[in-house]
Amino acid sequence: MTMSTILFDDIRPYCDQEAPAVIERLLSSAEYRYVFGKMMPDVKPQEFEQMMLRCKSTGEFKHIFGYTAVKAVSEKTTFSLSLSGRSRIPDNGAYIFISNHRDIVLDSAFLNLLLAEIDYNMPQIAIGDNLLVKPWIEDFVRLNGSFIVRRGINMRELIAQSQRLSAYIRHTITQTKDSIWIAQREGRAKDADDRTQSSVLKMLAMSGEDGGIKSLLNLNIVPLSLSYEYDPCDYLKAREMLSKQRDPLYKKPVGEDLLNMQTGIFGYKGRVHFAIGTPLRELAESIPADAPHARQFTEAGKLIDAEIHRRYRLYPGNYVAWDLLDGCDHAGSHYSKEEKETFVNYLSAQIAKVEMQDKDEEELKRLILIMYANPARAYYAAQDPTNV
Repeated sequence: MTMSTILFDDIRPYCDQEAPAVIERLLSSAEYRYVFGKMMPDVKPQEFEQMMLRCKSTGEFKHIFGYTAVKAVSEKTTFSLSLSGRSRIPDNGAYIFISNHRDIVLDSAFLNLLLAEIDYNMPQIAIGDNLLVKPWIEDFVRLNGSFIVRRGINMRELIAQSQRLSAYIRHTITQTKDSIWIAQREGRAKDADDRTQSSVLKMLAMSGEDGGIKSLLNLNIVPLSLSYEYDPCDYLKAREMLSKQRDPLYKKPVGEDLLNMQTGIFGYKGRVHFAIGTPLRELAESIPADAPHARQFTEAGKLIDAEIHRRYRLYPGNYVAWDLLDGCDHAGSHYSKEEKETFVNYLSAQIAKVEMQDKDEEELKRLILIMYANPARAYYAAQDPTNV
């Protein structure tokens, strides 16, 4: 191990020397075997174990389980999975892909798959420790190239951990030369109103020389826009939003994140598209170098947001939801009568899945419609800021 590896020991991905012991631990987990048995149903248990034991490095593990297993999931749960914008990053260099966040597991997993298919390196993945609800999950994600973001800590610890995380990310981009995926905000935007948190950009910049826009641009940040035709977790997100409306102090019950992970992986997603945007360095000329850092981060966030929004791929359901919310048909040219009926039936089926006390179906419907309408609204606002 290098000194830099030791410095980030508790947050970095596992290294090759650690792989055999971690694989043994994973194989001893019945829950891990069950989950991957569902992801790879055509692989017999004994064959699965042999596949695991043949992995002698993290790279081999990542190829088999970060590619093969995710490929199987995409084939079973999507109509299509596509990538555009490769020409904006013509070389297989080290980038920070910063994206909107829809699915806990598959946003980054699908990105890995899509990049691997064009012979680009799979990026390391930022994952919050709040999602590591089982020991085997932490073992799996770190073996598969994830690094850990510490959450739920006090302010003093948060500053120290943010500085350390920033240093790790900068080391990875500039020294290790690995790409990184990170969400534009902490947690998924439940209502699909995708906005970059300035705190994320501040964290990325704080390990640089000036701690401002110059330090940010040196990290090769590339906006990435994710579009799912259907979000299998939409009804779970709506239930959580309704619960928070009723009680601002509402806390998700134990197991809720795991349920979201399972639902997201195995639920049907329809068409899924990832669009690589223009690198931030090429967009940021308008940000004054002498402006206060807070303003620089705000302006950089707006540029990232606009790039993500203008590269959404919209589906009939987005337009139907927009019209249903507004009570009109201004987007009617983008869907047929049959497509509207399909989405309305889908909406009813998702609402029927919600289990909660005093279930308010009309409010749940409104919340889910907002999730699908917001990308359409943001897309058109990004094309023409006066057309909101």
